[in-house]
Amino acid sequence: MGGGQPNLSASKASSSNKDKKDLEKESLELVNEEIMTLYELLERQGLTGNDWESVTQPLVDAVNKAHVRRRLASLTRLAAIFITLVVALFILFQIPRVNKLGTVFLRHFLLMLLPKWDWTRIYYSDCFISNPYFVSRTLIEDDCNVCESMEKLDRLANASSKVVAEEYLKNDVPFIVTDAMEDWPVMNTNEFWFDNITEMYLSEELQDIHPCELTSNLRLRPDDLRSFLKKIHSPSVHRWYGHWENCNKKAAKALRQVYRRPYFIPHMVDLSDSNWVLLSSDFKGKVYKEINYQTELLCVGQVRGWSKFRLVPREPCDHYCPELLDTITEGQMVVVTNMLWKFEYIPGEDTDNLAVAVGGFWT
Repeated sequence: MGGGQPNLSASKASSSNKDKKDLEKESLELVNEEIMTLYELLERQGLTGNDWESVTQPLVDAVNKAHVRRRLASLTRLAAIFITLVVALFILFQIPRVNKLGTVFLRHFLLMLLPKWDWTRIYYSDCFISNPYFVSRTLIEDDCNVCESMEKLDRLANASSKVVAEEYLKNDVPFIVTDAMEDWPVMNTNEFWFDNITEMYLSEELQDIHPCELTSNLRLRPDDLRSFLKKIHSPSVHRWYGHWENCNKKAAKALRQVYRRPYFIPHMVDLSDSNWVLLSSDFKGKVYKEINYQTELLCVGQVRGWSKFRLVPREPCDHYCPELLDTITEGQMVVVTNMLWKFEYIPGEDTDNLAVAVGGFWT
């Protein structure tokens, strides 16, 4: 007896749903018949196509408004779900103990969402919202007039930020500043060296952070900075070099303690969040090492030792402009723009070398 009541309730619910569907079907058929009757009546009255549109316009407007209301209601529900999810994830990520759990949940959620919505196009896009007034500049042959007759880099001191902006940066002309780092605290002490960089990036705060673009003659994984820093202090390791980009904000912030914003960089330039470290010891290189920077300009400052560098014109200017070779020594900085030039270097021989680099953007 106890099991009969649920079956009866389910039967009633099924019957009720069927009655509703039948009623909706009958209503739609009735409306369709009325519209066909109206159409035949108007046709017998000799109405033209324009007259028919005029008579039926109120009905069309009503249907369109109902359709718009339904779409707005759907969008409102989706927006509410999205906002709720974002708030929930934000709260979740504020709790350290569940931070990893939140990351796993978000990863699985995004993978489940992928068949319905390809979010990867937004993830890999440089801009979340495209600017219709922005036009990406492409290097053309006319731009090569700037570097066609260039033989060497200008060396500046007491450089004016206005001159740097108008005569160099806006014209894609690279240059060297010989007094660029005089206000950097590390330049006024002999106690700053490899050990300071090692302690910085082997600290507990940065121990789980991996670099980008780690390149070295020591055979290591491209993200294994800890092994690199430990290995270079081994007595059995000689003649090594390495450079990497700090693309993690904490790692980049740590290096910003070493350098200052160059005094000659104009206010139109915003320095990038990431930065680079270049280290070497008694390395005798023959092949130039490229710094693959994505910013509009790159500033490379020599903190200790010296470096040879080569600026290679990008295509199509590589057919018209020469490669530029030069050297920077301790306290000097080379500035180059990405539009026209690739930056490559070889660490100075028979010495220890340390350099830092930072990029920049402007509008």
